[in-house]
Amino acid sequence: MRFSSAFLAQNVLFTYFLSFYKGTLFKKRPFSLLVYKKNKRRLGMYKKRIMAIVISAIMVFSVFSTTVFAEETSADSWDGTADTSWYQDGISEFHLTTAEQLAGLAKIVNETGNVFQGVTVYLDTDVDLSGHEWVSIGAGNNVANYFGGTFDGQGHIVKNLTCTSPNNGAYGFFGVISQTGTVQNLGIVNANLQTPSNAASTNMGILADWVNQAKVVNCYTTGVVSSAHESGGFQLVGGLIGQCTAGTQIIGCYSSASVKSLNVGDTSSDTVGGLIGQWENATEDAVISDSYFDGSIVCEYTDAGVGGILGANFDFGGMPGVTIRNCFVSTTDITCAEPGNITWIAAVVDSEVTNCYWPVSPDTENPYAAVVKLILDPGGSSASADPNFDESICGKVVTSFTSEEILSSLQANALNREQYQNFEIIDQALASVVYGLDSTRQSEVDAMAQWILDAIVDLVYKDADYTKVDEAIVKAESLNKDEYKDFSGVDAAIQAVVRGKNITQQAEVDAMAQAIEDAIAALEKKEEIPVNPTEPATPSDSGTINGSTEHGSVEQGMNSPQTGDNSNTVIWITVAVLAASVVTVTFVVTRKRKSE
Repeated sequence: MRFSSAFLAQNVLFTYFLSFYKGTLFKKRPFSLLVYKKNKRRLGMYKKRIMAIVISAIMVFSVFSTTVFAEETSADSWDGTADTSWYQDGISEFHLTTAEQLAGLAKIVNETGNVFQGVTVYLDTDVDLSGHEWVSIGAGNNVANYFGGTFDGQGHIVKNLTCTSPNNGAYGFFGVISQTGTVQNLGIVNANLQTPSNAASTNMGILADWVNQAKVVNCYTTGVVSSAHESGGFQLVGGLIGQCTAGTQIIGCYSSASVKSLNVGDTSSDTVGGLIGQWENATEDAVISDSYFDGSIVCEYTDAGVGGILGANFDFGGMPGVTIRNCFVSTTDITCAEPGNITWIAAVVDSEVTNCYWPVSPDTENPYAAVVKLILDPGGSSASADPNFDESICGKVVTSFTSEEILSSLQANALNREQYQNFEIIDQALASVVYGLDSTRQSEVDAMAQWILDAIVDLVYKDADYTKVDEAIVKAESLNKDEYKDFSGVDAAIQAVVRGKNITQQAEVDAMAQAIEDAIAALEKKEEIPVNPTEPATPSDSGTINGSTEHGSVEQGMNSPQTGDNSNTVIWITVAVLAASVVTVTFVVTRKRKSE
């Protein structure tokens, strides 16, 4: 049994379109013989409308079918080369269509240090890597070379991923996903990852080797991931991811992979998980939710931790541990050289595990624990199981993984309730389900299912948080533009802000705020022009005694201030007197001539 949000979306949308058109067309405007007799033209219009609706519904269904069942579509094959010609600086969105372009993405990240922060890379088609040796996107042993953008597979698959000669210790499709990185809606199918005999300590997972403070949403893997070497060291091996750290979030994922940790004579200490090998130092936002494993695990070491979902969660600094909720393991094909080291879900230190499901142990004499709570020794070098821990608080044993209870619970909870404004409609729909009805009441059961699906369709995302954007704008507006050489960069960053984003686009909103802050930081102030100071005014000597008037105050002129230099004043007075004399003489002469 497998499901994904894409598969759910297919059914939801098809049902939504069908129910919508039934409600608006057939209920509000019913067909009848009377209608036919009264208005043949209207009936013809209805017929055309019905045909258009049917065609539309078929098109919608067909589109989603090609996306959901990606393995059935044709895939572009790879010749082993890398193409980077598609990349341009300053572009925030790329659409890749070939394996060469995918290899080019790895080349750019690994060789230039470009982490693609704030950039979204879309995979627009299925891709066949054709068994050529893959170089991971992000180098496994170089933390600086990681993928930090958004990679959206759009429901497509990458098949025949092969790595037996790792580059910088990286094996998976991604070597390192970190910081702001998000990988979503992607399937890795028929993978073949094998460690060489001289391999050192290894993080190894089909989708990614190491994920740090990043997100993986609606992804799945199939194939083989196998660690077998003679050099010793630790091996963190997972069907989906080798190792997670910090606040990484794994949501709506699954793996059907064969996960192997094989002993070929070394003294390795492995941590093996169906989904994730090991999680270290998880922060409070770290989570594995709405995910499952139905593959197989083989571990040939006695000094190893094996878990159906997570091998082990170790926290060495008092961290809260990863939260695991709404997950299940449906396979019983899990073996270890030391059966006592196997857990169905995970071995954890301080983690919270809730609403999970696991099968009945194949070994009735030594049944596997569902969840083991670890007690670390003071030095943190070893751990033992807490004998007082009650695993029943984590979930329950299930014999049939096709039960409606599991399916409805996981499908509904696969939606992150914290992202929606009105998730209570899902809770109401689930609360209405009545179990145990017989086949004569199938229509009631179908109605319950439809209620859940309709509620999913009606969900509304929360708005993105623009607090940082608004703070940055206020900061910018408080500045005096005239004091800076060029304020256009700040204005452009503010004008580039797009309102109305939802919570799933929070990274884009944060990037807007950062762009404004960066533009402010890049401002350069104008150079100050020096100004010559003026001398204080000098009072007139007329009527003054020791610098003051008879009334005890200094009377200053009403016009320009006195500067202490009277030469200009004398000149202007002289010019004025001469001009007045000329005017007077001219006037007198003119009058005299007239009188004569």
